[in-house]
Amino acid sequence: MDTTKKLMIDTLEELVDKDLKVFIWHLWNGVGSDIEPISRRKIENADRYEVVDKMVQQYSDNAGTIAVKVLQNMQQKDHAQNLEFRLAEVEQPEQEEPIQSDWIRPQSIVLCKQVFKDKILKRNEAKYLCFNELSLFQFSLQKHINTNLISNVYIPKDAYQRKRLALLITNIQFQRLNNRDGAEKDEENMEWLLEALGYRVEKYTNLTGKEIDAAVRNFAARSDHKDSDSTFVVLMSHGGRIGNKDVILGASDSSDYFFVDDIFTHLNSVNCPALIDKPKIILIQASRGECSDVYVQDKAPESDSTVYRKDMVCFMSCLPNSNSYRNHNSGSYFIMYIVDVFSKCAHNKDIMELFTKVISRMEKHDLANRNVHMLPCIENNTLRRKFYLFPGL
Repeated sequence: MDTTKKLMIDTLEELVDKDLKVFIWHLWNGVGSDIEPISRRKIENADRYEVVDKMVQQYSDNAGTIAVKVLQNMQQKDHAQNLEFRLAEVEQPEQEEPIQSDWIRPQSIVLCKQVFKDKILKRNEAKYLCFNELSLFQFSLQKHINTNLISNVYIPKDAYQRKRLALLITNIQFQRLNNRDGAEKDEENMEWLLEALGYRVEKYTNLTGKEIDAAVRNFAARSDHKDSDSTFVVLMSHGGRIGNKDVILGASDSSDYFFVDDIFTHLNSVNCPALIDKPKIILIQASRGECSDVYVQDKAPESDSTVYRKDMVCFMSCLPNSNSYRNHNSGSYFIMYIVDVFSKCAHNKDIMELFTKVISRMEKHDLANRNVHMLPCIENNTLRRKFYLFPGL
């Protein structure tokens, strides 16, 4: 509430005395049919601080929203929009408690407000207009200073005209390796999150390495991506490293694997032209220790020039040569933290802010007094702009 009061005071400070009197007049005459007016004798001669205090006393948590309504009634649209935007940024206090084994997925995702989306895109539009007004000489100088001036945000498609797709592959049962008990919860929770973010999920379970490769190839070739503005690819399995390269283990045995690098090749600008200039988010839940007793094929994994790997980022559940941790009942901690953070913060944070918050929370998590620290990491980041998910819009 202290933050809300400060934002309200800051807004009233921007009003001239005449407009402040009009603001107070609306409060005692009634803001709306469902909002009780404040007694005239309480606020008629009040200063800005006293007005805010009286509003908080009368309206409690709704004081900020009512202030926006008053400003709208006064035709102070810029002040109303700015206050609503700033209130949206601070609402829904973020819970920073460590996730425990009895963690339960949030019942719903916090939806983005249209005013927040409009504000983000309006800022982007202003930069675009500023760029277009530069002279050719200024442009030749400016392009070396800030290559993101034209657009610093990935522009989303409207919900009614887009087809967002996501790929979800989860290996739970293995022929010659330990089963990943609890991973069924990861699959359930990630599918729920992706759908809540507006993606239609293509889901596979218990694939071999070759089948993982085919699934990613086929997904990259989907024509529906032309009508999308982004994609997620989520792989969850046992994992390891072979020849200093990350692999996802298939469901048959320890010699059955898929090179993580091949994801970037399949989704690059050549093999997946429908997703050019669109963010491609890759989430990997797998350990990254050295694999033992595996057959290394003579053929090296497919590679491509990094120039074609634009607009991608890979978020991995642990650092190289370390393990990823999973609870046998509630699933992997990495996935639990992703679902928890995205559900509560994706309405006003871009993807890199969300990843950073997951890292910060997991870094502080100790596993059952065993002094085991978990630290996910961001790799192969070629995102050139901020990517907002704008859930619900």
